[in-house]
This record gives sequence, structure tokens and C-alpha cells, in this order.
Amino acid sequence: MAEEELPPSKLGTKTHWDEVYEREVRVFNDVGDEGEVWFGESSVIKMRKWAQRHLTPSTEPIRILECGSGNGTLLLSFLTSSSLEDDTPPVPQKFHLTGIDYSEGARELAQSITKSRRENIQQEIEDALEDDDEELVENEVEVDWRTEDLLRKDFEGEQWDLVLDKGTYDALCLSSEGIAEEQGRLPSQVYPERIARLVKKGGYFLITSCNFTEEEIKGRYTKEGLVSHFVLFESDSSSGLIFESATMPSSSVPHPSFSFGGKSGTTVCTVAFKKVI
Repeated sequence: MAEEELPPSKLGTKTHWDEVYEREVRVFNDVGDEGEVWFGESSVIKMRKWAQRHLTPSTEPIRILECGSGNGTLLLSFLTSSSLEDDTPPVPQKFHLTGIDYSEGARELAQSITKSRRENIQQEIEDALEDDDEELVENEVEVDWRTEDLLRKDFEGEQWDLVLDKGTYDALCLSSEGIAEEQGRLPSQVYPERIARLVKKGGYFLITSCNFTEEEIKGRYTKEGLVSHFVLFESDSSSGLIFESATMPSSSVPHPSFSFGGKSGTTVCTVAFKKVI
């Protein structure tokens, strides 16, 4: 059965996001406001904690990509690490972070916020210990912000240990503009294939969505018939792109209600896929 596409919305257009980030750059330069965090800080915390639990510590930088990185607040949560256990001190880790967004204003905003966060990181560490009794440690981090169109860019085999999506797929599914380089197919159809190419063997794709249920996300990223498709770990596949699906651990911080692309409610799901072949 064909998937039901969401009705088109301005949230699925590049023009809209160019305007948003042009405005947010001005606001940040004027008053230092970093802008909106999609799905709230609780989603950032959940995704960061998931990554810390599942990424294997390494002496080499762990490579992380965020698709549709916006103001960069999710990626910048990797500037520090906290402890996963109350009686265990946090351990610093090296990261190479790449944020891509098709809006040049997003790249400009993320670069400015990165500079500000780095300048104030020691104060953040002290505040976390004083206000929340949470010990943080600064990580060794290299950050690369790029203006790229994921649906049209040839990454020439470049891959990452973890690929993140927080609301980007939701927005792209609100676009009715076909991709000429992909025989006019919709962004919602092309995006999962592009993601598959960007995750290295043994790596993860972690996505948070408010427009789709957990089962819908699994279905869209494990369906057959894609040029480079995901399948559930329990399935047999000869595609070489087998992904294991796993839901996010529960959190004591509830997801608030959102309205996005004509849909409203409290449903926000986060799903992880592991590339095992």
C-alpha cells in the first residue's frame, strides 16, 4: 500500500527556513537569543543521553552528523559529557561534529552560537554543578557547519558513526517539490535512501519526529523497494543495508504538546536504527 503523504505546508519550503534563520541571526546578534529548540530541551537531552549510552568510547574522534542542523543546539550538546551513573565521574570524549542545513542563515547562526558556547563553557559546567548537582566535563570537539542540500548533494562515500535527525524529516515530508536529480520523487521518498548511505557499518541513525508514530517511522525506514533500503534486524536481506530498530528509553521528562504542519498533539517519538551490514 502506498504511504499517505502529508499535505504540503510552507514548513516544507526552503524559502520559509531562509526567512526564519535570517530573522534568528539578527535576533542573536542583537540580544544573544539562540532561537527555538524544536521539540524542546527535553528532546535534546534524550537524544544526547541515548548517544552517550550507545556510542562506544574511542581514542579517535567519534563522527556525528546532524541533518537539518538549524541553530546547532543538538550537536552542541556534545561539547560536554555528563555521568551516566550517580557514582561515576563523567569521561571526556573526542568528537568530530558535522551539521548540514540547506539554509545559509542556519550555518551562520550555528557558527555564532558555537563561538558563544565555547567562550562560556566553563560557566556552563559550574552552573550545572551548582543548579542541578550534575557534573559535566568538557570534550575535545571539532565542529564543521556546512550549507548543503542533503537530497541533492553527493557526499562521495563520506560516512558517520551517528546520524541525527530532530524534525528534519517532518519538515521535508511537508514538501511537494519533486527532486529532479531523483526522477522527480518526493523528499519523503528520497531522504531514507540518502540517510542509509551516510551511516557507516556499525553506526546509528537516531530520529525524533512529531508527525509520525514510532511504527510509521519504522515502516518508512525499513520498507522494501528503495534503492538503498533499511530492513529490520530480524529480517533477511541481501541489500547490505540491514538496520536494527530500537525505541528510546523512557524519560521522566514528558514531551509537551506540539503543532507542526497541521497536526497537533503530544506524540513525539524517537527511534534508533543500527547499521549492522
